[in-house]
Amino acid sequence: MKGFFKTESETRKHSDKNGSLLHEELIASSDGKYNPIRMFSSDQILKATNNFDADHIIAKDRFIWYKGTIEERRVLIKKLEGDYVFFSSPENVYRDIAVLSMMSSHKNVLKLLGCCVEFYKPVLVCEFAEKGPLKLEDKDGTPLPWSARLKIGKDIANAVAYLHTAFPRVIINRDIKPQNIFLDEDGTAKLSSFCLSISIPEGESSVYDDKVVYGVSVDPEYNGTGLVSERFDVYSFGVTMLFLLGGELGLTWLSAIIGEFGFPFPACGEELADQFMYVIDSSIWNGESEASAVQVEAFYGLALRCIRFWPGQDVLTMLDVAKELKGIEDLFKASSSEQDKDQIDQVNYSV
Repeated sequence: MKGFFKTESETRKHSDKNGSLLHEELIASSDGKYNPIRMFSSDQILKATNNFDADHIIAKDRFIWYKGTIEERRVLIKKLEGDYVFFSSPENVYRDIAVLSMMSSHKNVLKLLGCCVEFYKPVLVCEFAEKGPLKLEDKDGTPLPWSARLKIGKDIANAVAYLHTAFPRVIINRDIKPQNIFLDEDGTAKLSSFCLSISIPEGESSVYDDKVVYGVSVDPEYNGTGLVSERFDVYSFGVTMLFLLGGELGLTWLSAIIGEFGFPFPACGEELADQFMYVIDSSIWNGESEASAVQVEAFYGLALRCIRFWPGQDVLTMLDVAKELKGIEDLFKASSSEQDKDQIDQVNYSV
């Protein structure tokens, strides 16, 4: 495995090269202002993961996530997987580190503790998320209750809205999907990936990018034009909302419609939208109140607006979405019972 067993000269070479490129990315991403990032040694990383032992893996996508302990603190260690030209290039890791360092103060972003540049590709060290990557049921098969799903949606919307509005240049994530959401011990959702992020020049509403990004969460309009705007993240977030409602079936439903009718969506959208009600995870209705049913319908309607299911409607920003989700959460709040809280507490996740 490249970058695993290493000599002292290899370590120094990787450290010099990666450190220099990371420094350049930090300056470019933060307009010359950034917080210093702690550097961990390769020995610390290898000890924490038992030499990247498979038994320490908790998730695997473009990155492999390992659980470990450094200086008596539980951490998550993020290592780039594969040698794909675009998705897994070291350049993406530098971007991930840079934007994560800017976003780490947000409670709905997985906090970056530091990184290691002594391997062939940099390795990230992040805060530990006790419940691990997002799943809609725990290891015993207990489904995630609706109230928890709604909170996850609200949490991630807040993080993305902050990404779009908190910096001199709008930053577009381009990687919002269920696999990149982690949950801490309280069920707070944290966005974990910024490796495909791209900044929009000041005064502009979009930026051209010639790299093709694939997947059901990718705005089909982008693949036709190469233009990246806030709409990209709004679309991806809408797809994540469909996942929160219907799991993988929700994503399959959307893929089938795009495969059959293309994009923009067809005029028969109302009929197709009604079909999704049969896809919604029936377990979210169990023991829920009438207020929750209203919330589910509003949440679903907002998801469809995010993916621009009905052409001609006003295009939402992530700030709009975050505000609407807060309103949905507040629906009939006074009538909510303690049962929802009990359900969240009883869901048993562990990594």
